[in-house]
Amino acid sequence: AGYLPLRSAIATYLTVARAVRCEAEQVIVVSGAQQALDLASRLLIDPGDPVWVEEPSYPGVCATLLAAGARLIPVPVDEEGLNIQAGVARSAQARLVYVTPSHQFPLGYTMTLARRLELLNWSQHARAWILEDDYDSEYRYTSRPIPALQGLATQEQVIYVGTFSKVLFPSLRLGYLVVPSALVDVFSAARTVAAGPSPLIEQAVLAE
Repeated sequence: AGYLPLRSAIATYLTVARAVRCEAEQVIVVSGAQQALDLASRLLIDPGDPVWVEEPSYPGVCATLLAAGARLIPVPVDEEGLNIQAGVARSAQARLVYVTPSHQFPLGYTMTLARRLELLNWSQHARAWILEDDYDSEYRYTSRPIPALQGLATQEQVIYVGTFSKVLFPSLRLGYLVVPSALVDVFSAARTVAAGPSPLIEQAVLAE
């Protein structure tokens, strides 16, 4: 799952800066956001499962979900973020939702608190996973950041994805997942099978 001092540092940072609720043991170090999305897709959905994706959305995640056998359900995005009612109308029993609530890619909208709570409420009743890609959350220019979706959840239905590509540099190829406690062993095992651990030296330097 990664170098423990780095996982601890990430957990502390996320708690303070993004209001994420997690312990170091829930942090899984990966080789960038794309690998995080790939692992989550493989583990959380079965072939044929309906999955909500933002419309428009990041092409890389659509390709990853399709490779895992997902049936993509495009859901429109407006100034408040993902339109939950439109998603329910198109597929009320989606298994997974992919969102970029902090800074929607590519439109740039921030999902409002009302929409976040609506999404969490629906996912709890539908027993659906939320894959929160906290894209570009580190930079805010006009207001204080809204806390991460994961920190607002009363149930453990959110898988949080972050990366160091924006605050450091993309070629570092280090990112992380925050997963529910019940899924730590499963994600750790899948991480090992998928590619083995990220280089230790880079993890140790980043932890410092």
